[in-house]
Amino acid sequence: MKLRPFNKLKTLSLTRLIKPLPFGMGMGWAFLLMLASCSGDSPVSRRFPCHFTFHTEWHPTSMIVTAMNTNNNFVKISMSTYSTAYVINSVDRLDKRESITLTNEVENRAFSGGIYLGAGATGGTIIFGRTNFNGLVAWDGQCPNCATSYTTRYPLQWTDNATEVQCNTCHRKYSLETGAILDGPNGDRLMQYIVSYNGAVLGIGN
Repeated sequence: MKLRPFNKLKTLSLTRLIKPLPFGMGMGWAFLLMLASCSGDSPVSRRFPCHFTFHTEWHPTSMIVTAMNTNNNFVKISMSTYSTAYVINSVDRLDKRESITLTNEVENRAFSGGIYLGAGATGGTIIFGRTNFNGLVAWDGQCPNCATSYTTRYPLQWTDNATEVQCNTCHRKYSLETGAILDGPNGDRLMQYIVSYNGAVLGIGN
């Protein structure tokens, strides 16, 4: 199936995913992608294109940084635009919200190829945070068993349990620790993306 990204842009290739990353991060990112592609048992989802870059060095008090440093404090990350700049939006399970407008050229250049956050097209989201046992994880914010095409949207919802999300369509519950189905019919686990961090720049993608 050939994906048709929005903004009249061509589908991202592996090279395109790596290229926008800042100097000093690209090699590590490329190595992680190589390992994932070489492993027959790779958990990384490649169903829908995902590429996200965030400079924690310039946003040290952001909700994303808090999620990185606190177990089970997950956030949903989405993106939008304001004038000529990109905006990174975060929301946690308590509905605390934050929008960060990217004001410098380096940050905006990382998304010059368009916004790709997995399933959901322009409404795509990433669920990101630190788990108890598996470190930093990033999951697609759409239900893997209901989102059958790039543009369909079946957003996962928070539950009373900080380590679980659920789909209100198929009623499956998923673990944010492992991505596994915890309740509901058998099916696919959450769509997982690679997380890379060099101490200053966070990268999420496939």
